[in-house]
Amino acid sequence: MLQSKTRWQTVHADESCMELLAKELGIHPLTARLLCNRGVTDLEEARRFLTVDVAQLHDPMLMDGMQVAVDRIRSALKRKERIRIYGDYDADGVSSTSVMMRVLCALDANVDYYIPNRFTEGYGLNEDALHQAVSDGINLMISVDTGISAIVEASLAKELGLDLIITDHHEPPETIPEALVVLNPKKPGCSYPEKSLAGVGVAFKLCQALLDRVPSEVLEIAALGTIADLVPLMGENRVLAALGLMQMNRRNHLGLSSLMDVAGCDGEVGAGHVGFSLAPRINASGRLDSANKAVDLLLTEDPLEARMIAEELDTMNRERQQLVEEITAEAVAMVETEKSNHQYFIVVAAPGWNVGVIGIVASRLVEKYYRPVIVLGIDEETGMAKGSARSIVGLDMYRALTQCKDLLPHFGGHPMAAGMSLPVSDLPELHQRLSEVAKGWLTEEDYIPLSKVDAELSVEEINLPLVEELEQLAPYGMGNATPRFRIKGAGLSKMQRIGRDKSHLKLQLEANGCSLDAVGFRFGDLAEQVSPSAKIEVLGELAVNEWNHHRMPQLLIRDLSIPHVQIFDWRGNSDKKERFQSLALQSHTLFIGNDKANGTTLLGEGWSGDFFSWSELVEAEGSGLLDTCRVVVLLNLPPSIQEFEERIPSFTQLERLYMAYGDAELDEALSRTPDREQFKRLYAFLVGKKGIRFPRDMDRLARLTGLSSPYIRFMTEVFSELGFLRQEGGSLELVVGAEKRPLTESNRYQHQVEREKVQERFVYSSTRDLSLYINALLPQK
Repeated sequence: MLQSKTRWQTVHADESCMELLAKELGIHPLTARLLCNRGVTDLEEARRFLTVDVAQLHDPMLMDGMQVAVDRIRSALKRKERIRIYGDYDADGVSSTSVMMRVLCALDANVDYYIPNRFTEGYGLNEDALHQAVSDGINLMISVDTGISAIVEASLAKELGLDLIITDHHEPPETIPEALVVLNPKKPGCSYPEKSLAGVGVAFKLCQALLDRVPSEVLEIAALGTIADLVPLMGENRVLAALGLMQMNRRNHLGLSSLMDVAGCDGEVGAGHVGFSLAPRINASGRLDSANKAVDLLLTEDPLEARMIAEELDTMNRERQQLVEEITAEAVAMVETEKSNHQYFIVVAAPGWNVGVIGIVASRLVEKYYRPVIVLGIDEETGMAKGSARSIVGLDMYRALTQCKDLLPHFGGHPMAAGMSLPVSDLPELHQRLSEVAKGWLTEEDYIPLSKVDAELSVEEINLPLVEELEQLAPYGMGNATPRFRIKGAGLSKMQRIGRDKSHLKLQLEANGCSLDAVGFRFGDLAEQVSPSAKIEVLGELAVNEWNHHRMPQLLIRDLSIPHVQIFDWRGNSDKKERFQSLALQSHTLFIGNDKANGTTLLGEGWSGDFFSWSELVEAEGSGLLDTCRVVVLLNLPPSIQEFEERIPSFTQLERLYMAYGDAELDEALSRTPDREQFKRLYAFLVGKKGIRFPRDMDRLARLTGLSSPYIRFMTEVFSELGFLRQEGGSLELVVGAEKRPLTESNRYQHQVEREKVQERFVYSSTRDLSLYINALLPQK
């Protein structure tokens, strides 16, 4: 048995809807199921989903305030007024800034951009930047990916005579800033149909309205910001991401092409490459220094400059990774030191933590503990803490922070992520109040990660044409998650640890003559917990593995479980001390052997762990120890079949059973019990013989009777016990006139017969037969 790390929840689709989509669209029933799972149940909507087209983009004039914004920008263009784009330092903000800059520059605008420094200015519009803009002669400022909460700053801009257009996508506060115009599809009263655009999506729509056409020349930048900002890849976001990725793969954009090269993105780039390779390098600029380098990369037309900036961002990303590792280690140490304080909600803070990377650290803590998390860096000079929050399913982080808004001078964000600042002195109260919020909103089950299962498949159902058809559902991301499938009842024909440090796991799943390769990155440690004879259940994502011009389906493992008790076959005489020590370190592990001395011999001096002999197990029943034991290691053969069958069912929570006895035990018993004819042959030979001595005459006796020496030794012991032989002066001779008695009256004979049964069952049987036998004895769950 092996417990999965997450809760697997199967998504149940409407069968009639699936049948309709499959029939009318000519697609595989599984593809139809996945569409239904994503809420795409309308036939025309499904057709659009599978065939993305630029015509599916909405009319930008549907967004409230769009006409006012377009008129003001056109007026500025006509009068050659100075325009400044005010952006944000993350990948969405950088992309938004770049989209606006490229389009406005193409319109010959007198435009520049400004992105605040994360460390000295913080997030969003700030008063100093507005004063500087006026000083620089700026007439029109356009914010991108920020500004929806800038009530004070918008009022200041008005006082200064600076026209301000705010474009944003974050949750609007109760009061909307009094800017010239605010473009935000989430703004109350806005009828724009796509509410979940990223910041770059809103900027893209402004450019579309300004040009009166789709600005296809910036689609790849729009895709970059959309995917990086983790907005749902459905509806218009999906169109932008899909079309942008197509354009990105043409490699016509100098900056992105150079970044793909330094990031090692070979072949076709998908949403995963953007999220895990390109976006982190774009973000690295603003996390460690100024985000201007990233904007310059997206704007440059010089191949040499593009390569130079891309390499610089790559270096910064490596520095960022090291910084994240260091801060994460410190944060984990804090949580572990006061674990009870972080039972419902984790809040950690320290001076010197780089506020540019604490969001990533928060994500790492969510991965490790699966709790809502806030990580803050403390500025000891100002006494302020600035932090990033990441949430889990079931807790709306923005709503939770709103419950504590009296403690937070500045905060904003989404249900799953947010940012905030507050006085250090208020951190304890913030932590306490958020813990109470989480305690009230979340159940115990909510603290176990949830994995959605799109469908259950068998190994034989998976083939290359099916996997290739499923690729029509990409790009995957938030709201359109990569489909996950549960593979049940598969056997293992191969299992190996792979990778430079052997940290990855590769399995070959097999069922009914079909096989499927499965790879689990960072699953290598589980190799020791999976028996080769296990029937495994895998949760994974289907992909095409292309190697040496050969394409084949492959499963990317995301979780796995084994629903039955696993039998590990460690039979043999090899030295297992190191492996025993590893098992002894695991909790709820019990070693069973003949006696303590024998256990010490097998395990080695100084070993730590629970040891019981078979007789001691009887006394332990009812103590609760056996009920909690999850791992049992058999150091010796059980004394009898009956003893084993009575004791093993007591381990109600058993997950793994190791058969770790050696062949040396066979010396104590014959592999086969002599039959009656062999007993008769020896008895007949001994009639009339006197003065037979052991072991002196053993070889001669074996030669004359055709019986092996162990057989002769055993049979003479049985004869002696039954009174058929007696020893006189060191020699054996038959007792004349001894009473006839059945062999079964001999304890020695009965012991041998039982040992033969034990050997037959536990030594000579296959691992598969042992597994079937033992699992049949255990309570069914």
